[in-house]
Amino acid sequence: MLFEKSKLYKNRFFNSLLILTCLILIFVGKLDLIAFRNLSSFLTDFLSPISSLVSKPALELENVIKDVQSAALLRKENIKLKNENRRLKIIETKLGNSESEIIELKKLLNFKINQNEIIFTGRVLNISGGTFAKTMVVNGGRVDGIKKGQPVISSLGLVGSIISVGPSSSRVLLTIDINSMVPSYLTQSGWPAIAQGENGKLLKLRFLSSEAKPIIGEIIETSGHGGVFPPGVNVGKIISISNGNYYVQPLPNPQKLRFVSILSSVNLKSHEKSTGFAPLQENQNKINLKGFNKFNN
Repeated sequence: MLFEKSKLYKNRFFNSLLILTCLILIFVGKLDLIAFRNLSSFLTDFLSPISSLVSKPALELENVIKDVQSAALLRKENIKLKNENRRLKIIETKLGNSESEIIELKKLLNFKINQNEIIFTGRVLNISGGTFAKTMVVNGGRVDGIKKGQPVISSLGLVGSIISVGPSSSRVLLTIDINSMVPSYLTQSGWPAIAQGENGKLLKLRFLSSEAKPIIGEIIETSGHGGVFPPGVNVGKIISISNGNYYVQPLPNPQKLRFVSILSSVNLKSHEKSTGFAPLQENQNKINLKGFNKFNN
């Protein structure tokens, strides 16, 4: 009997405690939990710097990875642009060379020689820069109709003459060689002279009359005497006077020549009847300048 009463009391106490707990929970749920909110805000503010400090290395590492990837992409793009720039420069150089070659060839094709015929126009293969010989090699020979002694010109004037001919190449004696002697005349006064090479960059006027008074800048042209060179081809211009000697700079620069033309030497019929005299001297008041005359009043 006592045991049953004790068990009943315990059940009532447990039930009462359970009901009280439920009432407390209901009461707490109905309260305005300002304290809990303040606590949550405090904890958030307190833990935020710690979270930022912990995540900062990860962010820095991520930025470093992005920078490395960006640098790699920029490097690839830079290499690609450099290769493209190099390719464009090569193309530009080729176009420039082709353009200059076309201009030079056009000048050669428009070069007018009275009774001579251009039998071959070719490329310069080699230019000798030796002390005792000033020659060049062109890519034309016997198969192209080239013969020894034929004159060679460029778009600017006389280059020299053929001294040896092979099957497919020929050697040209340049006007600056000491063995080259070109019968010439002064275009302003008409005085004859011989333009002889000196194995340098200039020619020297020889056998010039003491009465002749050449001036600086005066153009020298071939006279046609001897029948080797046609008349009226530019040889050069007088650039200096030293100890009574007159020096001529060739108009064609041998070092810059890429194309030359070889003229025939069989059509110089006008020189077969040549008397050997120099051209008649012009009036001193009349200046002959490259195809047009200027009169001084």
